[in-house]
Amino acid sequence: MKEEYLDLVHKILDFDHHYHVLDQAKISDYDYDMLYKKLEKLEMDYPDLKVDFSPTTRVGAELSRGFNKQAHRHHLMSLSNVYNEDELNDWMERCAKTLPQAARFSFVAETKFDGLSIALYYKNGVLEQALTRGDGKTGELVTENVRTIRTIPLKINFEKDLVLRAEILMKKQDFADLNESQISQGLKVFANPRNAAAGAIRQLDSSITSKRNLCAFVYDVLNREELGLESHEETLNFLDSLGFVTDPQAKKCTNLQELTAFYNKIGDLRESLPYDIDGVVNKVNEYNLYEYMGFTGKSPRYAIAFKYEPEQIETQVINIDVQVGRTGVLTPVAEFSPVFLAGSTIRFASLHNWDEIQNKDVRIGDFVKIEKAGDIIPQVVTVLKEKRTGSELILDPPQVCPVCNAKAIRRENEVAYRCDNFYCSSQNLERLKHFVSRDALNIRGIGTSVLEQLLELKLVENPMDLFSLSLDDFLRLKETKEKSATNFYEAISKSRSIPLSRYIYSLGIPFIGLQTAVLLAEHFVSLDKFKSCSLDVLKEVDGVGDKMAESCSLFLESDYFKSIEEKRIFESIEILQEEKVEIEGGFSGEVVCFTGTLLEMKRKQAQEIAKKYGALISTSITKTTTLLVCGEKAGSKRKKAQDLGIKIIEELDYIDLVESFRKNS
Repeated sequence: MKEEYLDLVHKILDFDHHYHVLDQAKISDYDYDMLYKKLEKLEMDYPDLKVDFSPTTRVGAELSRGFNKQAHRHHLMSLSNVYNEDELNDWMERCAKTLPQAARFSFVAETKFDGLSIALYYKNGVLEQALTRGDGKTGELVTENVRTIRTIPLKINFEKDLVLRAEILMKKQDFADLNESQISQGLKVFANPRNAAAGAIRQLDSSITSKRNLCAFVYDVLNREELGLESHEETLNFLDSLGFVTDPQAKKCTNLQELTAFYNKIGDLRESLPYDIDGVVNKVNEYNLYEYMGFTGKSPRYAIAFKYEPEQIETQVINIDVQVGRTGVLTPVAEFSPVFLAGSTIRFASLHNWDEIQNKDVRIGDFVKIEKAGDIIPQVVTVLKEKRTGSELILDPPQVCPVCNAKAIRRENEVAYRCDNFYCSSQNLERLKHFVSRDALNIRGIGTSVLEQLLELKLVENPMDLFSLSLDDFLRLKETKEKSATNFYEAISKSRSIPLSRYIYSLGIPFIGLQTAVLLAEHFVSLDKFKSCSLDVLKEVDGVGDKMAESCSLFLESDYFKSIEEKRIFESIEILQEEKVEIEGGFSGEVVCFTGTLLEMKRKQAQEIAKKYGALISTSITKTTTLLVCGEKAGSKRKKAQDLGIKIIEELDYIDLVESFRKNS
């Protein structure tokens, strides 16, 4: 029975490899399904037979409680970046300078996949563990989720231990299908395939991961010395022989011209590739030379990422709408003829303010070039003025609010125009949306449609009115049945105890963002002290500027805030005292700015950690900035910091600094 079972397992694994890796179907779908059902029945009837590498383990397991952390056996490093041929040539010259004069070396150029890095551990030929990259030294165990990826073999014909690095991706079409499904279910859409892949790998329910159609490319063997591998070219051939999917474009190169030609070739293929890439990776081929080259920061000197500039595409501005924010700011938003750019369809982009419109001279009807800042946020790069016909329309600054027709004002020293009516329905809606948002009260399920109906039915006037709503009130909403109404009611009920920092942020005080709300909460500790503070006291809070202090003082004295507080007290909503964290040293005296996409933590989290260790946070580069922390796709801020002589570190360097502060605190 055991022999019959194992034979069936190996047959199905072989069929899976041919179908998902080699794109060759060896048997019909019907015959495959029959074999798979036979395997399931054997495992059900004889559970002791089941092995860890059974194809049935790919369907995912029940909901887990979380991911355990584990140290990597080898440090998973990140790469430094270059963006042009001159910088690439400089890197090659630096490589040569570290080597003995007689040393000869070549390169292997590969596609730089835009996905999620993972470490794979095989023992006796079986996939034993999979760890996320984490901080490079410690990762999260996501083995069950990685098992669901059909391009990663569960068993290989190799008995020695094997430690691999791979990149997990979601193909463009699978990403589009996923977002279409999300939309049809009324769920959030993902910004790009990388985010979707990362989200899938971090699902606590691996049966969900199994439905996301992830794929993976393996690109390195980390225990290569134990295995006697002498070059990267040999490593890729070795991985191919074991049945792993490697980069089909990888090529050995000997000089700058060949590396540049490879970069240009991949750039031309970029649009047609089924997955996202953001550059190429160039590695010195000969492993015995690596010890001469060493490392700089947390990056090896023997490899470099040659990144592409953000992808741009042409489209037409068919309208410029004016949206009203929660603080009354009137924001011009361009509507485009829909175009597909960097993994998603783009229809809108903020033009920020009328100074921006005038500086770029954007008009309704213009043809423009757009790109995604950081590969995420769409923005207009330039206007194609040569395509103008004379029929384009200039959008003048607003005289009145487009929603309530109140006067539009522009305050001294501000670029924004604002609606002068605090009770404008659009402002009210945006304040409510802000109040229930994730970083504020985090009331799940209460979205725009629900809030619009509550306002229309006059069930809510200020945010605290949400706590007085009954189950029957929610049943008055369109297409809302008892289960949904109960969910809404219970979600609100769970938010009756609010940390002070979240409460301050939820109020939507102009110029008071989440960072400043945390500063205020840590300074005043209790709501009573915050409510009774004077303007002078507010100005003394580290990190709170005069404009912020004045805005906060005016808000605390407003009838609107008094009405919120009156309702809060009536509803017995508790505001929890903030625990003030006093940690000296670390970033004390530093003014820290973050730029680019942080891969190991969210930017807000990174900023809050820096503040706990004494830093002031800057959102832009100024002469007072002392440190810039760069994530992926760092752009103009890096150059400005270089010009000003500001210290620049990478995300992993920042993580290591924080870790050292923790150990010494």
